[in-house]
Amino acid sequence: MELRTPFLFCVVFFVISRANAAAPEAVIAGGWNEIPDVNNNTHIQDLGMFAVQAYNNLTGSNLFFYAVFQAQAQIAESLNVRMVIQALETQLPKMYKAYVWEKPWENFKNLTFFETVLA
Repeated sequence: MELRTPFLFCVVFFVISRANAAAPEAVIAGGWNEIPDVNNNTHIQDLGMFAVQAYNNLTGSNLFFYAVFQAQAQIAESLNVRMVIQALETQLPKMYKAYVWEKPWENFKNLTFFETVLA
């Protein structure tokens, strides 16, 4: 498992850097990097759904996940993803900001932040 960790970070860093190749700004290890085309990124949409479900479990809320509209990734000793999510609360759409800490090589995910985005 020790060998998989550096390899996974290299793969994630490569994917983010290639996705941002057309952007004039550089990808910064340890910094936040925009994830392009989140609407078609199934992993990011799954993380958004995880964030809403984890929030519901922690608070007893009954939000329904709709979609992730924006996401950024930070590669450090693990992967941190911050997202802007739309979820339905009693049939009214609301925007939320969520942070998920992930270690995919350990099958580990943790919701570290979740709050309503004020309009």
